[in-house]
Amino acid sequence: MTLELTKELININQVVGVDFSQTLVEGDIIVPDVKPDIARILQVDGIAVINDKEVQQDKVLVNGSVHFKILYAPEGPDKSVKSINASSSFTHQVDIKNARPDMKAKIGSDIEHIEFNMLNSRKINVKAVVSIDCKVENLLSLDMITGIAGEGDVQVRKKNIKTYSIVAETNNPFIIREDLEIPAGKPSIKDLLKIDTKVTGKDVKVIDNKVVVKGELNVCTLYVAETDNDSIQFMEHEIPFTEIFDVEEVREGMYCDLEVDIKDVYYDVKEDSDGDTRILSLEATMDAYTRASQEVFLDVVVDSYSPEGNIKLEKKTFNIDEIIDDSRSQTTIKQIIDLPSDVPEIAQIYNVITKPYVTETIVENNRVIVEGVIDAYILYLADSEENPVYSYKQEIPFRHIIDAKDATPDMTCDVKADVTHCSYSMNTASEVEVRCIVGVESRLVKATPVELITNAEFAPFSVDSIKSWPSITIYFVQKGDTLWDIAKQYYVTMDEITRVNEIKENDILPPGKQLIIPRRQRK
Repeated sequence: MTLELTKELININQVVGVDFSQTLVEGDIIVPDVKPDIARILQVDGIAVINDKEVQQDKVLVNGSVHFKILYAPEGPDKSVKSINASSSFTHQVDIKNARPDMKAKIGSDIEHIEFNMLNSRKINVKAVVSIDCKVENLLSLDMITGIAGEGDVQVRKKNIKTYSIVAETNNPFIIREDLEIPAGKPSIKDLLKIDTKVTGKDVKVIDNKVVVKGELNVCTLYVAETDNDSIQFMEHEIPFTEIFDVEEVREGMYCDLEVDIKDVYYDVKEDSDGDTRILSLEATMDAYTRASQEVFLDVVVDSYSPEGNIKLEKKTFNIDEIIDDSRSQTTIKQIIDLPSDVPEIAQIYNVITKPYVTETIVENNRVIVEGVIDAYILYLADSEENPVYSYKQEIPFRHIIDAKDATPDMTCDVKADVTHCSYSMNTASEVEVRCIVGVESRLVKATPVELITNAEFAPFSVDSIKSWPSITIYFVQKGDTLWDIAKQYYVTMDEITRVNEIKENDILPPGKQLIIPRRQRK
């Protein structure tokens, strides 16, 4: 008898390994010739960018760079704050056992800590601790066997599984260009000091063969104003964007995971129609990574036998992911920050920059607990001739509970946090109240190991083996036995056992119960 296998193809991502590591990025930054000497460093911060990644055998090579932003007070009669932008490249190896070149790696990076040392008035040494979060995935195309048939009698046992089949994965670069006008009432730009950008309000919609993403590019700008005292000014803009990507085979209702990364930002100051430097021309190169999946319910064959011969089954175990909960929630964090006595008092706050970090995710029954910290950087005009501009950092802890029905401790939860809104008020010269709305994206995943049949072959019984079988067998049910197990063991159908013993297929078989196993008549 030749077996005919019915198959259905699905694509799943299997996590091969994850690793969290750190690398130290160090470099000397030289003050450009057009900039004055440094008297005091006021602030050093930066962002980490992943430029390239390569999966190799048992490891991932990561190439990136840290873009440093430095504010300093200059020497000489010009006392206005100056800035330097500089970059340092790095290469880091992440060890992931069983990684192979044909697999994909997802890399997340951030700066955990920056130290700096002024070597002389023209050179600064900077050290940044960069965290690297690496996940290696293997895209598997599985032929799920949903039926086994033949010319003779073939018994099959099926199991219903739910999973997500990947329909498409794409990288879509795009550019945001905008001329930003200085708000009315603020002075013109003399010198740009610092620009920080982030994406907020992301919304994704899937339509047939297209993915639409909407959001805002938030731009925070610190600049030296065109005034008699070279005052420092701060302004904020939101640039709305809508991008439509062609993604074949996606359909409305499919699940879509889309991440938007800011790769680089270019900017320049332009004159308006009156000849005043009141326009900030900005161009941001962006990258949208899209993974679209569809929910699949399949009745797959997990076991098979035939009363007419041996069916040899080849099996392999796969981890099938099921998304239990996928949600976005938010929490409001309030914190009063008291400046230490050795820090200069505040005359005016320029800006508060916040960066959230998730430190721990705990999955409990029906809920997920997310713990983390928000790094709050307060940049302010100080009431001090020695330090006219000062930056103070404080960590703000947060804890957020997500209601997730059917959550159990054996599940994993991928969490991303971002500050969607931040406001602040100065209570006293040494006290600032910070209020943050933290958006939390969470995806709860249940990984179930499923033993799947990959192939089946039939071999008929020999005539001699059939002659040696008893005409009837008395079997005493053992603990844990099922009707299927017993029928398969003796190469009869479940219908034959239920008919002879006058029982039903779904009856509970208590240990010790006596069953008559008939010998099936064969040609």
